[in-house]
Amino acid sequence: MIRLTGAACAAVLLTGVAAMAVRAQETPQKLAYINSAVILQNTPGHAQAESTFQRELAGMQQQVNVLQAQFDSAVNEFNRTSLVLSPAAKQQRQQELVQMQQRTQQQVQDLRDRATSREQELMAPISQRVNAVIEGIRAEFNYAMIFDAASQSGALVTADRSLDISQLVIQRLQAAGQPAAPAGAAVQPAGSPPLPAQAADTTAKPPARPPRSTRPPRP
Repeated sequence: MIRLTGAACAAVLLTGVAAMAVRAQETPQKLAYINSAVILQNTPGHAQAESTFQRELAGMQQQVNVLQAQFDSAVNEFNRTSLVLSPAAKQQRQQELVQMQQRTQQQVQDLRDRATSREQELMAPISQRVNAVIEGIRAEFNYAMIFDAASQSGALVTADRSLDISQLVIQRLQAAGQPAAPAGAAVQPAGSPPLPAQAADTTAKPPARPPRSTRPPRP
């Protein structure tokens, strides 16, 4: 029986590691990227969810406007009558306005939290469908990593447009969300390489936000 010395064993192991490194270089990992903002805008159900959110947000915005108007009216009334108030009455009225301001700010913050929670509730099912399709494509084409060009982290500065698989993701989502593909639409067959991306508007429009915070009255 042949026995290897410690040095010989080390040499064999190093040779194996080197061979693995060579094979890794010969088969580079496949990478791709998407633009999630473009994908979401073209995902079935996204427009309806966005419309529902904007309608509900408008109702919350109206409540914020009413609260703001009530506080502003109280401040204006204080400024109008403060000259005829006694020092004790003036101080008491100031304290009442500060308390009213705190209540108003808390109510406005509650409405903002409700808006954020409602947006997440409406968009979560859509995001889950998009992520599932992306993961399916990653596994199908054996991508090691898929980056998001619309990520707020800004990690992806520039890339080869042929690596953009956004249109493939959109095709899969629309095929799953519609009973039939539109006439003349190009459908990507399973197992084929990704289609090249088409130019699209990637500008994301943030939802409307409640107005400025209330300000303390100036006596």
